[in-house]
Amino acid sequence: MRKKLVITAKFAVLGLILFLIARSFEEEHWHALLEQPKNWGILFVSLVVVLVAHILSFLRWSIFVRALEVPISVTESLRLGFLGNLFNLVSLGAVGGDLFKAIAAAKQVPGKRAEVVASVLVDRALGLLGLVLVAAFCLEVFGTDLSPTLDWIRRGAWMLSLIGIGSLALVVFVGHHLPTHLLHRIPFVGEIVFRMASAGMLFEGRPRLVLELLGISCIVHSLLTLGMYCISIGLYSETPSIKEHFLTVPPAFAAAAVPLTPGGVGVQEMAIATLFEKLPQLPKEFSGLIVAVVYRLNLVIIAAIGGVYYILGAREIQSLQEEASHLDESV
Repeated sequence: MRKKLVITAKFAVLGLILFLIARSFEEEHWHALLEQPKNWGILFVSLVVVLVAHILSFLRWSIFVRALEVPISVTESLRLGFLGNLFNLVSLGAVGGDLFKAIAAAKQVPGKRAEVVASVLVDRALGLLGLVLVAAFCLEVFGTDLSPTLDWIRRGAWMLSLIGIGSLALVVFVGHHLPTHLLHRIPFVGEIVFRMASAGMLFEGRPRLVLELLGISCIVHSLLTLGMYCISIGLYSETPSIKEHFLTVPPAFAAAAVPLTPGGVGVQEMAIATLFEKLPQLPKEFSGLIVAVVYRLNLVIIAAIGGVYYILGAREIQSLQEEASHLDESV
């Protein structure tokens, strides 16, 4: 019952956010967008850049599982990555992409089920840490005169980055000495925190692996920001600079990582539009909201690749989806 209430609440929040987005579209921005010529070549480049970023994120997990001596091929890692991306974006049923990918991968290597499931959780955490690091670095280096909102985000991003890096350092060097069993005592979230900490122990004694995976995470989110910039210059003759995109886009992505709606739909668009508005010299005809919607369209196109895999293996995937759904309800 609790799971159903959470899902219902997420879709309710999604409906409200989409309503607010629809109301916030300004007619003059639409006219400006329709009247000026588009650079379709640059828009296609944006799709390619975003696709490459997604493939790199799938390969990051592939590197991790191979380091754990789990026999999953690169090809299979990509297939599961695209399927997981499809589930994350369109939220088929109650099963998220991470849970589906964990169950599907564990099915193939039953002898290392625990390691595979943990690897998916840790990979997602590393991706989020890489995003926060990129946001903190860009706001620090490029932010000469930040608005109060962006300055608050900068300080928060550095705090989260330091906590994440410090936690990884403890795990890598003294993991077996950490009293992780005490995490069970944390009210409400103790069990979840304990599972995440236990999964993180996979990095004990592997500093090079941590640096490699974190580096890939930072490259992924830098490419996604570059993809957003390509969308801007493909749509508009006057846009914020690439430096200003790196000031606003990574923090907006970080805000969208909070699971308030299925696939982060709506939250991400609102965050991007809001942070672009905080720039001191935003071109008059430029709309961060329209750019964010086109970026979302790129994500839908990429998710279609997962849709092809879904159709090709419908019976197998539906069976795995049901198993993941039962597991999700039992947690």
